[in-house]
Amino acid sequence: MLIAPLLPRISIRLDVPEMHLGWLISGYGISMGVCTLLWGPISDRLGRRRLLTLAGMLMTLVLFAHWWATSFTSMLVMRVLSGAIAGALTTGTLAAVGDYIPPSHRGWATGWIISGFAAGQIVGIPAGVFLSGFMDDRLPFVLLGLVMVGATWLTWRLLPRLDPAPSIAWATMILDYRRYLSSPRLLAACGVGVCVFGGMGLFIPFFPLWMERSLMLSSQDVAWVFSAGGVAVVFSSVVLGRLSDRIGRQGLIVFGSLGVGVFMLASPLLAHWPVGAFPLFALIMGCAAARGSAFRALQTELVPPGDLGRYLSLSAAFENMGYAAGGAMSGWLFVAFGFSAVAASAAVTGLVILILVRIFLQPQ
Repeated sequence: MLIAPLLPRISIRLDVPEMHLGWLISGYGISMGVCTLLWGPISDRLGRRRLLTLAGMLMTLVLFAHWWATSFTSMLVMRVLSGAIAGALTTGTLAAVGDYIPPSHRGWATGWIISGFAAGQIVGIPAGVFLSGFMDDRLPFVLLGLVMVGATWLTWRLLPRLDPAPSIAWATMILDYRRYLSSPRLLAACGVGVCVFGGMGLFIPFFPLWMERSLMLSSQDVAWVFSAGGVAVVFSSVVLGRLSDRIGRQGLIVFGSLGVGVFMLASPLLAHWPVGAFPLFALIMGCAAARGSAFRALQTELVPPGDLGRYLSLSAAFENMGYAAGGAMSGWLFVAFGFSAVAASAAVTGLVILILVRIFLQPQ
C-alpha cells in the first residue's frame, strides 16, 4: 500500500507517463504471483520459521537497494524483486496459521495478522509521504528495510520450531496443483482471491492521484486518508475475524464484498464532499478486512495441513496475477475514461465474489 500514495511524486522524479505508473503495481504482483508457486512447496520442505527468516533477510536487502532506483526501469526492477520475495513472506505467514492455530481460532489469528498490515498502514503511509515530500520518495523504502530487520529477528527468535514436512518430488507437486485446479470448490476459492486482489488492484493505485487532482487534497491529506483506512482494518479484522469463528466464514465474505462494492461505487460522489474521503475509505477498508480475515481462515480449512503450503501458494499466484491485471488495467481506465470507470470496474469484482461463494463455497 505504501507505493500508491507515492506514485505522484515518483512520476515527477522519474518523468513517467501516468499510464505507465500502474506497472509499478503490476510488476510487483506478477513477480509475486509467479514466484509464490515455488515458495509454497519450499515452505513445506524448509518449515515456516526458516523460510520467513530467509525471506526477511532478502527483503531487507531489496528495500535498501531502492535507494539506487534512479530511473523507471531500476524502480520497476526493485518492485519486481520485492514481489518475488514477498511471495515467501505471505505464503509462509498464512501457512503458519494452519500449523500453529487450531481451526476454531483461525479467524481470530488471521484477523490479528491483517491488523498488523493495518498498523503499518496507519503509521507507515503518513510517515512515508511526509519523508517523501521532505526529502526523497526512496527514503520510506529504506526505513522500511530497517523495520524488516527487526521483524526478521523476531521471527527467528520467537516463532516456535516445527519439523518440516517430508520431502516431496516436484512431479508430485505438479500433480497436486492439477488436483487442486480440478476441484470446483478449490478453484472457486482461487477465483474469490483473484477478485479480492483484482478489485483492490483496480481501485487503489489511482485513488490517491484522483484525490489530489479532483478533491484538491494534499499528499499528506491523502496519507491520512489511508491511515484512517488502516484504523478501520485494525478494528474490523480483529473483531469480525473472531466473529467468523462463530457465525461462519461465508456470510462474512458476502457481507464484506457487498460493502466494498457499494462504497467503491459511491466514491466518485466525493467530488461533492471531499472530506468524506476519510470515512468512505475507512468503510471500504473495514469491509475489505472483514472479508479478508474470513476468507484467509476459510482457505486454511479447505485442504489437509500437509497440503496447505502448496495450495496457498497456488491461490496466492492467482491472487497476485489478479492484482497485477487490476493495476495494469487501472492506468488505462483512468486515462481513457476517468476515475468513475475505475471505481465501477472495481465494484463489479465484489459481485463476482458473491456468485462464487453462493454457488461453490457454502458449508459442507
